[in-house]
Amino acid sequence: MLDVLFIAASLIWVAEFIFFRSRAGSEGTERRSFPWIFLAVAAVVGISILSRESGMMLFPVPFLPWAGLILYIFGIFLRYWGIRELGSQFTRDVEYTGEDRLVSSGPFRRLRHPLYTGLLSIVAGFALFMSSAAGFLLTLVLFLPLLLNRIRSEEQLLIRSFGEEYRNWLKHRYRLIPFIY
Repeated sequence: MLDVLFIAASLIWVAEFIFFRSRAGSEGTERRSFPWIFLAVAAVVGISILSRESGMMLFPVPFLPWAGLILYIFGIFLRYWGIRELGSQFTRDVEYTGEDRLVSSGPFRRLRHPLYTGLLSIVAGFALFMSSAAGFLLTLVLFLPLLLNRIRSEEQLLIRSFGEEYRNWLKHRYRLIPFIY
C-alpha cells in the first residue's frame, strides 16, 4: 500500500510539468540554476534508489518510509498551492516582467518561497521514503546549497524590481522553513 501511495503521489508531482506550464521568458531572466537543480534532484533520486536496492547506506528506522511519504506529499501539495496562487506569474526561471505583483495569499502569507520549500520537502521526502542516508546526505550537501543560491538570486532580482515594497514584504515571512529560517 505504501508503494502505491508513493507512485500515485509521484504521478501527481510529474503532472506539474503538464498542468503548469512556465510562462514565456522575459529579458534579464536567470536560467542557469534550473538545470543544476534538476540534475541535483535526479542525483538524489538515483542515489536513493541505488541505496535502497543495494541495501547500502540505509537508515535502519522502520517508520521512516511513512514519514518520507508524508513529507513528499506535503511538498507536492505546497508546490501546487503556491503555483495556483502565482497564477500567470508562475515560471521555472527567475524573472520579473514589469507586470508582476507581490503575492501575499495562500502559502505566501507565511513563506517567501513556498515552491522551493515544497521542492525541498519532495526531495528530502523521497530520500527518506527510500530510507536512504546517502540520498538524504546528498539533499543536504548538493541540492540544498543550489536551492539557496537560487533563492538569493531571486531575492536580489525582486529587491531590484520592487524595492522597499519587497523589503517590507520580506520582514513578515520565513525564507524557506516556517518558524526556523
